Amino acid sequence: RGLKAARDIKEGEVIFKATNNTIIFNDGQTLRKFLFAMNDRFSDPGMVCDILIWAWVQDIPCGTPFAGVVDLDNGNLLNDWGLGGSYEEQDYSANIRCKGAALSCYASKDI
Repeated sequence: RGLKAARDIKEGEVIFKATNNTIIFNDGQTLRKFLFAMNDRFSDPGMVCDILIWAWVQDIPCGTPFAGVVDLDNGNLLNDWGLGGSYEEQDYSANIRCKGAALSCYASKDI
């Protein structure tokens, strides 16, 4: 999976910024209600599995230590494959890095 750049992208350029297609769940119960509602409303049994595959947990200042996040657009194809530790401590060769409460991804090198 992945995305291919259609043009040259400079290091530090914003590649993705969360939009109204990004859902942030402040607690597990709300995420579960959403998944059950999707299962009840749509006949595709794989849709809930797809949502779970592309969901992630992130530290977002929203009143809880962590929040569940789901992108319902091409943003779900982006990730930075972080290896843990702080943002500055991570050492890997991904060409994008996602950081901050704004849920933005930046080019970590020229693409």
